Amino acid sequence: MEQGVTTESVGVPAAQEAVHPPGIMDVSGKMMVLTWVTFLLVTVILYKIAWKPILSALEKRENEIRKAQEDAAKIREELARTEANRKQVLAEADAKAKEIVAVARKAATDLALSIESRAKTEGERLVESAQKEIAAAGEKAKAALRKESAELAISIASKVLEQNLDNQKNRELTDRLVREI
Repeated sequence: MEQGVTTESVGVPAAQEAVHPPGIMDVSGKMMVLTWVTFLLVTVILYKIAWKPILSALEKRENEIRKAQEDAAKIREELARTEANRKQVLAEADAKAKEIVAVARKAATDLALSIESRAKTEGERLVESAQKEIAAAGEKAKAALRKESAELAISIASKVLEQNLDNQKNRELTDRLVREI
């Protein structure tokens, strides 16, 4: 016989061959053992070569994420403190601004009162000075009027008496009349 592959040499009985032809999905004991050996061999190789680097990379990534979360929490806390400080600084600045405005208003009021007081004092001084000038002018006018009245009286008297007095006598008479008037 020819040396070929027969169904009996493969281990499949001829009777089964006719009923069920061998297919890809047929499982034999040898094939199952080889598959498990291959699986275990690939698992051991992957564990030695790839599993440790993958686990260390995942652990490193987990640590980085944890650190990033902690940093984010710290940043949130710092931001909250900064916000509180900002609000406090704004409140202090607002209070200081109100205080400055109040001081400026008081200074303006005091300055206005001071200016008003000085103006009033200056006005009173000017009125008093004017009154003194008016009084002095009135006295001068009265003195001039007396003098003229006396001279007029002498002139009338000399005409009436028809007597001419000399200048010395005129002055003495004038002074005496001025004093009397």
